[in-house]
Amino acid sequence: MKKEVEELIRILAKEEEKKKLLKEVVKGELRSMVKELLEEVALLEREAFCESEGEAKNGFYLRDIEGFFGSVEDIKIPRTRDGGFKPFFIRPYRKASYDIEELVIAMYQGGCSTRDVTRTMEILLEHRYSASWVSRMTDVIHEKVEDFRHRKIELWYPIVFLDGVVLKIRRDSVAGEVVYVALGIGEDGYKEVLGFWIIGAEGESALVWKDILAELRERGLTEPLLFIGDGLKGLGQAMKEIYPMADFQSCMLHKIRSSLSKVRKKHREAIAEGIQQVYRQRDEAGFKSALASFCREWRALYPEVTKSWERELPSLVTYLSYPEELRPSIYTTNILERFIKEVKRRTKVIEVFPHPDATEKVMYLVASEMNERYKRRLIRNWDRINEKLQSIRMAKYGNKAMVDAFCLTQNS
Repeated sequence: MKKEVEELIRILAKEEEKKKLLKEVVKGELRSMVKELLEEVALLEREAFCESEGEAKNGFYLRDIEGFFGSVEDIKIPRTRDGGFKPFFIRPYRKASYDIEELVIAMYQGGCSTRDVTRTMEILLEHRYSASWVSRMTDVIHEKVEDFRHRKIELWYPIVFLDGVVLKIRRDSVAGEVVYVALGIGEDGYKEVLGFWIIGAEGESALVWKDILAELRERGLTEPLLFIGDGLKGLGQAMKEIYPMADFQSCMLHKIRSSLSKVRKKHREAIAEGIQQVYRQRDEAGFKSALASFCREWRALYPEVTKSWERELPSLVTYLSYPEELRPSIYTTNILERFIKEVKRRTKVIEVFPHPDATEKVMYLVASEMNERYKRRLIRNWDRINEKLQSIRMAKYGNKAMVDAFCLTQNS
């Protein structure tokens, strides 16, 4: 550091009211040092490039760079005659360093709104950034979103959860749209978000789910055993049209909430206890017996509630046909609900997405992060569970399932 600058810093540091000026002096000196360093490194890089590639030097051009060090102006960037050389800190068509891009994406991933990002960047770098600038920075995610949504499904996923989350999205006006989400448990015992879909409609639709399941089949989702979804009318039938051999479990928690919302407050506790006695049974016969007892007790007061349980019995009791160790995870959509809860937490500050593309960016960032977390947590007792699931697969799909399982064993 130059001696005159050092002396100025000593003088300013002694007076509290001049600390702001001191800050500016230090920042200015740091930018000057960064500029000199970048220019020196760029020259050395060009020397090495010309030597290896046989290109000729061709002077310099000036470029401003934005980074964590703030704005560094008029950096002399060496160039070559054929234009093939770029120093490490220059990315084509961008005036911001890679570090800023990562910071913006990380803030987006954390659930910050565009306004929050621009405000934070202004504080950090003392430069005003527009919302469109933030949007351009996050456009790098778009290609990753497409890759994520169309990636091939390589593993066997015996268990798949289906549900949706409503987010406010602006098209020509603002409306709450359903973002459809599918999450599977793979043959390796780990959970994974298989995909998300933003269709545009305001309400959840079984017909949309049918199209989504068809897409999953095209991507490689084969021989699933069980789908777990909410009580949406027609969802089980839509699933059967695409995967006729698979089973469907209606989310018990959704069913309980729906039932309790249709009874008086003074009866809710007793009815909840009665329902609990039903779904805690260890086999189908016990479930049916307990349900019959529950319906006899409450049919006179709430005939519609009891009729709905009797009508939906086949899709409510499915989980009891699966390994006992797995049942706590498959009689509700709670595994997927936890992912949806994380999406809501991240998007709470955004309030309204300006465009469906913005929604896709955030959904992708949350899904990719959660998938990384899921890889660190194996389903408990998975080896024993998987052995039983393979037996169910064999019973449903026959010799092909046996061959696939054998190939998997040989490749592992």
